[in-house]
Amino acid sequence: MSRTAILVTILTLIVLGGCGSDTTHQNAGEEIIALERSALDKWSQGNTHGYIDISADDVTWFDFMPGAQPRIEGLEAVRNYMASLAGQIPPHTYDIVNPKVQVYGNTAILTFHWKASTTDGKALEGWKATSVYHWKNGKWSMVHAHWSIVQGA
Repeated sequence: MSRTAILVTILTLIVLGGCGSDTTHQNAGEEIIALERSALDKWSQGNTHGYIDISADDVTWFDFMPGAQPRIEGLEAVRNYMASLAGQIPPHTYDIVNPKVQVYGNTAILTFHWKASTTDGKALEGWKATSVYHWKNGKWSMVHAHWSIVQGA
């Protein structure tokens, strides 16, 4: 086999095989951060149901809020929990600090720090968050969230 034929074969395999890279979710990080922001935008206006819009039916949730259950399981339970928080979230501005999205096939993990302040500039407690997303039926859905207050900040 000639060098040209070998080179063409190798290049063809690289193009067709993608060198083993997973190009299925090329924009996963941007998409997942946008989903999280869509929920947090609503949250910052006191609408606690933003996370319902992006969650899977079998979502689980851990929270550090007073009265939070050890683990909230299922979309309906999360919906009820969020409803219990209605009217308790002051309008505020927020920032997602140092977000990182790690993709493993059809699962992605978003970690970040949430920093916020009331509309008059008073800083709110800092939180750290982990959200796990799953790709199913052509879209990312949150399957788990874990929020906790940053200690000693």
